[in-house]
Amino acid sequence: MTPIRHVIIIALDRVLVDGDCQVITLDPSSSLGYERKYVALRGAGHHTDTLYAFEIMLSMMLRSPDLEIRERYHQYTKTRQEIRRAVRNSIRESPRVLLNTISGRLCDKSEQAAAFELLPIFTELISSMTAHIDHARIKQEVTEYYRYAMFSHKWDDNEPLFDKVIQIVVYELEESPTHDKLQTFCKIVREAGFHWAWSDTCCINKADHVVLQEALVAMFKWYRGSAVTIVFLRGVRSPSKRGDLVMSIWNTRAWTFQEYHAAKVVRFYTEDWTPYMNLDISNHKESPEVISEMEEATGVSARALMALQPGLDDIREKLRLASTRETTRIEDAAYSLLGIFSVTGIPVIYGEGESALGRLLAHILSGSGDMSILAWTGESGSYNSCLPSCIAVFNGPSTSYLPLPIEDTKLEKIVTTLRTSSLDLDAALRLYDRLDELPTPEFAATRMKLPCIAFKLLPLSSYRTSSGRVYRVETPTFGMVEIKTGEDPSRLKSLYLVHPWLDTLLDCDVAQSTSNGFVEDQDDEGQSDTSEDEDMQDEETQDDASSLSERESVSCRGSSADDMTPAIDRETRALRLVARLRQPFGALLLRLEPSPPGRRATVYRRVAADSMITVQIRENVSLVELLGNVRVLDVL
Repeated sequence: MTPIRHVIIIALDRVLVDGDCQVITLDPSSSLGYERKYVALRGAGHHTDTLYAFEIMLSMMLRSPDLEIRERYHQYTKTRQEIRRAVRNSIRESPRVLLNTISGRLCDKSEQAAAFELLPIFTELISSMTAHIDHARIKQEVTEYYRYAMFSHKWDDNEPLFDKVIQIVVYELEESPTHDKLQTFCKIVREAGFHWAWSDTCCINKADHVVLQEALVAMFKWYRGSAVTIVFLRGVRSPSKRGDLVMSIWNTRAWTFQEYHAAKVVRFYTEDWTPYMNLDISNHKESPEVISEMEEATGVSARALMALQPGLDDIREKLRLASTRETTRIEDAAYSLLGIFSVTGIPVIYGEGESALGRLLAHILSGSGDMSILAWTGESGSYNSCLPSCIAVFNGPSTSYLPLPIEDTKLEKIVTTLRTSSLDLDAALRLYDRLDELPTPEFAATRMKLPCIAFKLLPLSSYRTSSGRVYRVETPTFGMVEIKTGEDPSRLKSLYLVHPWLDTLLDCDVAQSTSNGFVEDQDDEGQSDTSEDEDMQDEETQDDASSLSERESVSCRGSSADDMTPAIDRETRALRLVARLRQPFGALLLRLEPSPPGRRATVYRRVAADSMITVQIRENVSLVELLGNVRVLDVL
């Protein structure tokens, strides 16, 4: 603006204000003077004074005896109400606290909402809509203003936290590497045209447990809703080259995986804040170089990675992607996954250690019925013996545990052969129905109800090898079985090999599974192993021909036959089950726990194996015998 133009505006402003004062002096109850003053101040760019004059103008208009003036008052207030409604809608799903990149201050929701009314666009919208409210323009202006940027980085020592930044302008923080990191992030966001920014270092009041819980659960949603996510690659220097991103420490952290995956627009910056590989596109996530490096880092194609959505699907793949990531705190191995699994019902308890992972996996298993969570080799966790102590055990496919799939043509040939064989078809039908009516696995606190086919083992022998001791046992169901474990199973009273992959046997979609109640073991304390087995066999539902025919319309795990595409008759489904039963699978090893004094309970614990226990049911094993081994076990 030229000096002459600036003087003219000041002079005009002074004349208008002086004129207003004369009107007010002549008629103190008149709103006209304040309305003219409001227009003059807005034109001169005095936004704070403009807002003050606007409020006085409204109060005078409301008290005016002039009907036309009161009508103008209602139009002004309707426009303001519509703007405020648009503001509330715009910030509803955004973070609770954001950094204002212009002022450098932390702002809560109320301060974020109030900020819009201090802008020139607010008074412009009010003044331009005295006759008609333009809802589309209001929404456009509000949405544009409240776009925010997220920060993705690896934490360093002495990060600026909420308690410190809430008391100071972020740009006035004393000089330090971490303060410089935050300040530069805010400046880059501001220069890109965004008024709001979020960093996990200072925008979460971690002393408030409710706020912390909300942030950990909502973080995935916040990154997904951001206009851009700025990634700071500590340790990557300019000039950066292909491969630096793959090898960066940022690509090893648990939290950064969900941040990158959730964000729609990402920009990578090196340690000296230059764009990674000098990329000049607005969204580095669309760069062929970045796509290639992230595929290499995750072992997943960009298309497959984009297909992963929040919720209880693709569970095993999400666990695999998280299995190689590192955390500073043990609990974050679980908490960093709350968003990608859309889990909201798990309290955040720092200090609980590996139990955090146990609680998360138990919640996911109960909600999804996905038994692949149990397909791992390693050390049992303290939460439940069927759940691992660390997430690293999921760094590998679960399919090796599950019965091998049978190609469709081969499966139909096997079914055709079974139809003409001496197979006990009635037993096959009853076995199918018995498995189909079982509930999905479920946790009650730390105890799991595990539907399965359980096979009791005879006493084990052992021999030494160069890699350690191996235990072996001859079984009528599987033949010779070898087990490698750090425990000494030969000293345990009752051991069982368990086949828990029932949905694979039944060829079910886990998501369609429904619970029909639990069948529990009810053994008296001190019973012998023989009576234990007899009680378990008594639990078997003895179905007659009538009850079987009544279930003719019921398909896999409680879904109606109409849901099956294509529809398969019950006899064929039973024969397919028999074919899959004869496929090799990875068995779980369970031991019977002693009953607590004075209590009647039969509970089990998983014995963690050092390698997968691969077994295969022999063809001459009676289906009636298998039917008698179908159980729902209580596992601690």
